[in-house]
Amino acid sequence: MPIISDGGRPKSVRTPSEEDELLLEDINRLPEKERAALLEIYGNLLKGDNQGFAGIVDAEYETIPVDIRTFLTDAYFLGEVGRSLWPALQDDMAEMFEGGYNEAILGGSLGYGKSFYSTTALSYVLYQMLCLRSPQRAYGIDPGSNIYIAMLSVTEKVARRVVINEFIGKVGHSPFFKEVGFKAAPSMMEIRFPKQVQVIAGSTGSSAIIGLNAFAGFIDEASFMGDTKQVDRQGRIVTVDQAEAIYKSILRRMKSRFQRVGRLPGLLIVASSKERPAAFIERRIVLARDEQDPSVFIREYAIWDVKPSDQFAKTTFKVVAGNDRYQSRILSGDPEEEARYRDVGLQIVEVPEDYRRDFEHDLDGALRDLAGVATEAISPFIARTEKIHDAIDGTLPTPLGSDDWVAGSPLEIAWERVAVPFERTLPGGYKEVAWRPSRHPGAVRYVHIDQSLSGDASGIVIAHVAGWTEVVRRDSKGDEYNEIAPVIETDLVLRVVPPPGDEIVLGDLRAIIYQYMEHGFNIAFASMDRWQSADALQQLRGRGMEAEVVSVDKTQDPYDLLKTALYEGRLRLHRNVLLVDELQHLQRVPKPKASGFKIDHPPKGTKDVADSLAGVVYSLTQRTPGRPIPPVKEDRGVQAQEDHSWVTGGRVMVEVAPSNATPQGRTPRSGKGAPPLPFVRG
Repeated sequence: MPIISDGGRPKSVRTPSEEDELLLEDINRLPEKERAALLEIYGNLLKGDNQGFAGIVDAEYETIPVDIRTFLTDAYFLGEVGRSLWPALQDDMAEMFEGGYNEAILGGSLGYGKSFYSTTALSYVLYQMLCLRSPQRAYGIDPGSNIYIAMLSVTEKVARRVVINEFIGKVGHSPFFKEVGFKAAPSMMEIRFPKQVQVIAGSTGSSAIIGLNAFAGFIDEASFMGDTKQVDRQGRIVTVDQAEAIYKSILRRMKSRFQRVGRLPGLLIVASSKERPAAFIERRIVLARDEQDPSVFIREYAIWDVKPSDQFAKTTFKVVAGNDRYQSRILSGDPEEEARYRDVGLQIVEVPEDYRRDFEHDLDGALRDLAGVATEAISPFIARTEKIHDAIDGTLPTPLGSDDWVAGSPLEIAWERVAVPFERTLPGGYKEVAWRPSRHPGAVRYVHIDQSLSGDASGIVIAHVAGWTEVVRRDSKGDEYNEIAPVIETDLVLRVVPPPGDEIVLGDLRAIIYQYMEHGFNIAFASMDRWQSADALQQLRGRGMEAEVVSVDKTQDPYDLLKTALYEGRLRLHRNVLLVDELQHLQRVPKPKASGFKIDHPPKGTKDVADSLAGVVYSLTQRTPGRPIPPVKEDRGVQAQEDHSWVTGGRVMVEVAPSNATPQGRTPRSGKGAPPLPFVRG
């Protein structure tokens, strides 16, 4: 049986009898004359006569390639780079190449070395080709043709950083590859080797592989490539998993160019950390298991399965991975409780005690990112609801007397609660009364509107960066690092309800923004979540604001940033009962008929104000106005706050700016300058 379950994880294995069976199948596929020649050479080898075999090797190879373990550890090949691969992964690589697999699927957690393993494996594939006198002749294609190794990731930036740079880092330190010579294109998306062999990289939207002689390939982070619309042969528009489409495209090219008598000499690696059970990589594993496909090499690991055991605590705890009927949970240690979950077919994961806090504070996220187990569970998005209440600052003033407002009705705003009047002199000596915010008057404000026209309510949130804090996070390898992140404070949190039988006029929402601007609030950026809001955005741009569409539904990033800010104690929110209720009841729900999850409200619930808060937090983080203040200065009133979230891993040092301080001049800047999310996939 080539694919087994090892602790709930799929794993390909080969018994000696299965290897013999595969060898016989390969021999029987050969044409009669070639089979007879092979048996004759094999018979001579048994008699000690290797002249026939040596003649074939000499005709094909300029240099006889070394085995994979020598390639990994010998200083002439990869040396120190190869030896840095974890021992368990070195064993896996030896098994993969010695077993003659032509497809590899690497799943599981973040940080155990999937991309390092993949680029190392493909450097060995490249080495084997360069040992041939003529790879084209050996593989039966036109002598003038190029042979390609294709490497694809979610974006070209990620492909260049993770795939190509990592690949160049390996071959660039190898005496062998230095001697044979190679040249990288200026774009760093293509590397040319002798004998017309090239390594080429691209993104999911790239056409780089179309028409190429793809001999081998690497598809990185396949579970996060999303879906695309295509037209099928009947002219229907269908949704297609991009990773699956790319996988099929590369595999077709490999087979059409290089497959001979049923054998495929190249290697296609599909790697991804976990997303959800319906993702392409999960479906590919199920298909390989159902078909008992002997050509597919499968490994899935948690981060602690690969690293040496002395790096973790000896004590462990157990976690049950939920499904669409059962929520995930940490087990109490009662054997009967564990047996009940096993009886209904749920996977139980044993976790080192080092990670207990991570699992206590984001169970499904830790299962996915650390244990490498995807769940279909509909789970609360914000598990630590106490963090919502901690973020509510009852001292923040609000000019409104209610948490919601019926559009079209009078809206009374008590500006003296949030702004201070002052007299200023105009050119010519004239004087006028103006306003400035009572809190952080020099800070740039952002606004996000979650608008609806009729039926549903709208949300509007205005907020600003009130200071900066040093936080402690985990990177993609599970290691902690420090980073500066913004402390965000709201100026307005409001739910707008449509009039009975009528609809919300977007001009009413814009009027609220304009009134804040007239009272000294420097609102420099506005966002809405629908393309239908193009006219409203144009109106806001006419008032001097930057304005664009920011969707909180197409991607989970805005809500991930919101949760991160909550867990790190970086939000100061107005007291608003509707917002608290929406945040407490947010759910992480699998997308129907598509890969990924979405953040949604329960039946009969709402998330209008929560959407607006997520949108403004996302914009303030991604387009942070100004520059971070250097962390932890004694003269600025540093306060130590306890935060035991799985995100921060401990204490957070918050640098508090006085409410009447005027920060250095800040203007919005475009670009993606935000600090990365914990466990971000890049």
